[in-house]
Amino acid sequence: MTGSSIDTETAAGNRRPCQPTKATRSVKVQAANGKPINPCHPARARQLSRKKRAVRVCRHPFTIRLHPECPAEALQQLYEEDKAL
Repeated sequence: MTGSSIDTETAAGNRRPCQPTKATRSVKVQAANGKPINPCHPARARQLSRKKRAVRVCRHPFTIRLHPECPAEALQQLYEEDKAL
């Protein structure tokens, strides 16, 4: 073989950055008063938005705020139902 044995892709800097093995996505959640509470999964955030229990506050990072009619205690019940299944 002629030429150098250096891999041209890595030598030119075309290597992809290392990605974590499992990327966890989450949506930040605020209580009705604006106080941050535990983040949730994006599917849960979509569910809350469709049921009119939450509204989008910020796009990046994606943040939702719960309506006063849907207190944080109601979310705890939803999470307990999911764990039971």
